[in-house]
Amino acid sequence: MIFQSIKTSDLSDGMINEILTLKDSHWNFGIKSQKKWFLKYVMSNDIHNIIKFKKKIVGYTSLSYRSFNSSSSKKLSNEKKYILFATFIIKRRFRNFFYASKMMKFNNKVILGKKKSSFLLCHKEKVNFYKFYGWTKLNSSTFKVPDHKHSLIGMVFNFTRSNKNNKKIHKFFYYR
Repeated sequence: MIFQSIKTSDLSDGMINEILTLKDSHWNFGIKSQKKWFLKYVMSNDIHNIIKFKKKIVGYTSLSYRSFNSSSSKKLSNEKKYILFATFIIKRRFRNFFYASKMMKFNNKVILGKKKSSFLLCHKEKVNFYKFYGWTKLNSSTFKVPDHKHSLIGMVFNFTRSNKNNKKIHKFFYYR
């Protein structure tokens, strides 16, 4: 089992195709649609965490540098960078071998190494999984994602106490 953290600009075409195929095994939109989304929204400095087993990608997480700001009723804070945690997937036949646990530990280590906060959106049934790895659920009234419609739960990792101030609304941008 090999763990790698690779910038988009360093991914080979073969690796991108493996990632798209793995994504399509869970979100069945077709490889063409997966590639179109990848080319449109993935930036050259985004991070791709992968697990390889026998030279094949069996686990994948996308970590993307994006912007957020925090505002109170009185003023708007400057935009800051955060890491958008997205597309966490383990190949189906590897899900019972603790790969998800190992991948989450690796993801958290990479995020901490970048000295950034991280944000994700997930379904209710995944909240306890992420909590187990140190993620914190946000109250739905304390965050917004202005450029991405959703009805999901927001969670953060490595978010400082001052960032969690309940009087502020955090605006996490998905695409900038």
